[in-house]
Amino acid sequence: MPTERAIDTDRKTQAVDVTAICQSLIAEAKNGIAVFNVMHTTAALIICEDEPNLRDDLVKVAESWLANLRPFSHGRYGAPNAEAHITSALAGTSLTLPIVDGKLLLGSWQSILLLELDGPRRRKLVCTVIETQDKTEV
Repeated sequence: MPTERAIDTDRKTQAVDVTAICQSLIAEAKNGIAVFNVMHTTAALIICEDEPNLRDDLVKVAESWLANLRPFSHGRYGAPNAEAHITSALAGTSLTLPIVDGKLLLGSWQSILLLELDGPRRRKLVCTVIETQDKTEV
């Protein structure tokens, strides 16, 4: 059964560490696979180091990545967020991670970040867990 959590953002573009939230969404699982999905077309999920200056750099890249391609057709019809849609599509809205002994299997410096690309907004993060008998099956 999927579980979900609302995440509020407070800026147009930002990187929010959601690792602890993701860990809480798998609280009942011992071993298996967790699939996380942000249910929006103007936000993304990535794995990256959670360091303040790096989060600022991620925002800078997200805001300028497609700047040289302006103007976008989508903005001509009253929705000037084409860059957010395209960046979300390129970065991805879902992550699949192993669960071993009740914990998400992440590297030493890896964190799960939600990239807000068209905020501030309330975002819905959904997690589906596929459990296995033991960690060797993950």
